[in-house]
Amino acid sequence: MKRIFSLAFLLIALSLLSCATAKPCAPCEAAALPTVATPVKPAPLDRYERRLITGGAQNEVMTLVTNDTPAGDSFLREKAFDIDPDDPLLQLLRSRMLETVKKAPGVGVAAPQVGISRRAAWIQRMDKPEKPFEFYVNPRIDQYAPEKATGWEGCLSVPAGFGSVERSTWVVVAHDVAGKGRVSERIDGFTAVIFQHELDHLDGILFVDRKVPGELMPKDAYYEMRRKEKEAAAQKEKQNEK
Repeated sequence: MKRIFSLAFLLIALSLLSCATAKPCAPCEAAALPTVATPVKPAPLDRYERRLITGGAQNEVMTLVTNDTPAGDSFLREKAFDIDPDDPLLQLLRSRMLETVKKAPGVGVAAPQVGISRRAAWIQRMDKPEKPFEFYVNPRIDQYAPEKATGWEGCLSVPAGFGSVERSTWVVVAHDVAGKGRVSERIDGFTAVIFQHELDHLDGILFVDRKVPGELMPKDAYYEMRRKEKEAAAQKEKQNEK
C-alpha cells in the first residue's frame, strides 16, 4: 500500500513539474496587442511667447530678431518646436507675422525671426498667380531634389548683407492643414528656394551657414548691382526691338 501511495505521489509531482515547464497552449498564451502610435500634442505656448504675440494688434508688426547681437544669434540657432494648430493665439501670431514680412519687405518670414521658437512660417508663393503669401503650420521638407542651383540670398535677420547659396531646385513640403491633417506638396523653382531658406530658420540654420565661401555683399552694394543689371537688361531689350 505504501509503495502504491509513493508511486502515485511521484506521478503527481512529475505531472505538476511538466505543467510548470511546458510551453502554454495557444488559448493560455497572452494575445499580442497591436501598438498604436498616439500623436503627441505640441506643448502650449509659454508665458513669454504669449506676451510677445499679444503685445500688439493684428495689424501691428513684430520686432525682428537679428544675428548681429550675441543674444539674437543664439536665439536664431535654436531648433523650433511644433505649434498646436488649434492654439487660440495662432491667428493673432499669423496676422502679425504677415504684417511684419510685408512691411519689411520680404518674401518670407519664420516664427523664430519674430521671437517665437515655433514651426510656423509665411511664404510668398512666387509660383502662383498674383504671388500670394501663404501660412504654413509645422512645415518640414520631406524630399530634396538632387539637382542644385546657386543664387543670391538675403535675410531679414541678417543685416550684414547678401551671399550666394546652393539650393535644391525642388522640394516636397509637408505641413498641417486644418480639417485635412498632414498634406504634402512639391514646390519648384525660386519658391522652393524660399521654402528652404525659411524652413532652415525652424531648424536653427541661417543662410550664412550654407553660403559659398567669401564675404557677404553689403546690402547697398547688392541693390546697386541689381539696379545696374535691370538697366542693362532694359537697354538690351530696347536694342532687340530695333
